[in-house]
Amino acid sequence: MRQTLAAEQSSRLVLGVGFAEGRDTVAAVLEAARGAQAALGGRAAHVALVVTAGIPSRDLVAAVRSVLGPVGIAGGATSALLADAGPIEDGALVVCVANPTAATAVATGRDLPQASQSAARLILAARPRRVRYPRGLTVAFARPAFGAPAQEFLAPWRQLMGPKMRTACAVLPLPLLYGAPSGAPLASVACVEGPYATGLGYADGFADDGSVDPEILIRGAVDATITALKRLEGQGARLVLVIESAARHAALGALARDEWAAMRSEVGDRAPCVGWLCAQVAAYGRGVWPVDAHGSLVILALGDPPRDQLGLT
Repeated sequence: MRQTLAAEQSSRLVLGVGFAEGRDTVAAVLEAARGAQAALGGRAAHVALVVTAGIPSRDLVAAVRSVLGPVGIAGGATSALLADAGPIEDGALVVCVANPTAATAVATGRDLPQASQSAARLILAARPRRVRYPRGLTVAFARPAFGAPAQEFLAPWRQLMGPKMRTACAVLPLPLLYGAPSGAPLASVACVEGPYATGLGYADGFADDGSVDPEILIRGAVDATITALKRLEGQGARLVLVIESAARHAALGALARDEWAAMRSEVGDRAPCVGWLCAQVAAYGRGVWPVDAHGSLVILALGDPPRDQLGLT
């Protein structure tokens, strides 16, 4: 099954989202990529965010580029994708950005802090003539067992990228990141740079002792969604991403569908809303400070530039 979500366009931003289910991961990625490409309305993608529930049987980078052309790719493999139909354990999500200031980076290193700074330097080098700290939205993926997202990735990342690049980092449950033609990177990053309206929302986790109130978790997820949308400062959301720890999802059990429905009701039908599970997630940006917590959730919202920011980079 393939789902194509219509491209959201402004004078500065074009997004296409494709989603496909299927046990053949490569086939699902190809189908999702075709859906995302169709949603771009003829525009060429610059960056593709690729998240799979399942392990591809062959080179995924080559497969994506066979559909989208020479795009930058970031992403990885996880245990489940999140969508209106519920958690999807076999399938693929592809988000395309048709914007020349979007960039990706993959990095290796002896540990996650080194990979974080290497990825930041690659992003900064893509536009060496900028005269201020970059601003925009970044989604980062990290391999498991190399460090926690807040302390080991976001802290060194922020030292180089500065305070205006709102960033979420998810440590994935599977040791497979996308974007490099070979090797095993520790970090894979997609960055959309520009004066876009961006919003982050964070829902705190819970103690790792089995005691949890599902209603509190759902309320926290709703509050995080409201906060992320509020940060758009009047601009309509063009894309909403939900990055949820697998521990939180498991603790909710059957009520995870209620959590999703509550978040989705805040977003409404105005924008695609998709996501994925991870082992850990943290974020930093306006109003959100990076914390390594068990069972947390992050909401990212992206909108068009405010009118007074058009033409600025």
